[in-house]
Amino acid sequence: MNLGSTCGIVLRVVDYGEADKLVTLYCPDLGRVTGIAKGAKKSKRRFVNKLEEFSLLRFFYRPPRGPVGLLLISEAELLAAHLSLRSDFRRYAAAMYLGELTLRFTRDNDPDQRLYILLKWALAALNQGKAQQQIVTLFHLHLLETVGYRPELNRCAACHQSVQAQRRYIFLPGSGSLLCDTCSLGRASHALHLSVQTIRLLASAQSFELDRLYRLRFSQQALGEAMMALHHFSLHLLQQDVHSWRLLRPLMLDLPPCPDPSHSGRRDEKERTGWNS
Repeated sequence: MNLGSTCGIVLRVVDYGEADKLVTLYCPDLGRVTGIAKGAKKSKRRFVNKLEEFSLLRFFYRPPRGPVGLLLISEAELLAAHLSLRSDFRRYAAAMYLGELTLRFTRDNDPDQRLYILLKWALAALNQGKAQQQIVTLFHLHLLETVGYRPELNRCAACHQSVQAQRRYIFLPGSGSLLCDTCSLGRASHALHLSVQTIRLLASAQSFELDRLYRLRFSQQALGEAMMALHHFSLHLLQQDVHSWRLLRPLMLDLPPCPDPSHSGRRDEKERTGWNS
């Protein structure tokens, strides 16, 4: 069987047996795939320093014999190591969150070239030292749109009036939409508040191409509000925790670490942030 080749971003690496590794990548033409790299733990040439999380590779593989199964990764060429993402703790936490979101929101063998380009852009930006909070926020926003869950940030979901400077708004994680202060009476104490500045910046970012996103300037308050809103929207969509949030949260939002992810911990988190599903 002839070898195939493609590019891929390493999302996860797990030791398998005494000598092998299981590698999960996101590729522009294959989507999310997992392959086995035989002898990778002992490799002195084919895989040395290549099968690392967040690395961009060109790899050569044999497809599985059936419709499901592991690729057999025979060799890899390193295109971008993104070393700072594994040596700087804040960048590592941000990259882990992006990688886990990608894993959670994708399925095996379901490619989307837009998502591959988005992830490649975000990891390169983090590696270059761009503002981590802003990169995480913009990646998360565009990821949700790419997978079909674009937040509605232009109008109130109840009265359908456009966002206005003199109004106040809450964000509903259950629907990814807004309610104005009039329509949210009686619910404001159990919701995430978004300033009009935050809403307009996020709405603008939805329409920007990736190479123009650097022009946006978020305040720390806007970034904090946006990260919280998008995270809780994703929790509702996924119906499961995003574990790397516990690592990212105290670094990016200047908040104490999350409690142990038990039921009571989730309840405390909701009460602290004012979020109610």
